[in-house]
Amino acid sequence: MTDVFAPRTLPADVATDLRLRLAGAHATAPFSSADVRATVNRVRLLLADLPVRATVYRGGLDLAGVEVDHVWLALSGEPPGPGPGVVLDAAFPLLDDDFVAVLRCFVAGDADPEALDAAAARTDVTARVVGVFPARMRYLGRPVWSGSS
Repeated sequence: MTDVFAPRTLPADVATDLRLRLAGAHATAPFSSADVRATVNRVRLLLADLPVRATVYRGGLDLAGVEVDHVWLALSGEPPGPGPGVVLDAAFPLLDDDFVAVLRCFVAGDADPEALDAAAARTDVTARVVGVFPARMRYLGRPVWSGSS
């Protein structure tokens, strides 16, 4: 069965700590949009002592009519709450309209992975998805790996 994610927020203390960790890691080396699996693995390691469980999802990201094959993390508390979890997607800065425009071109074959990474590198972690994403977009997928952070 495919899980469909809705925008949700993390508890404030977890969200603040996570954003600080993401900002530090991104400042050291920007998260890659072209190599999403590497980004997922980097972010998973940042969750080490946070009170969340991380599940890697593989599926589609629906950009309101354009679907991208994608991999992302879903976070749930201990014990897990209802639903598939909170989306954590450091690879795609979907809160940045310029990046989304390049991503649409990439899906159509009109932009290469380097252009996608360059568009993502111009953003900071506040443009990455930590629970909240534009309502016109949807994450749909299946879990492929789950474990404690």
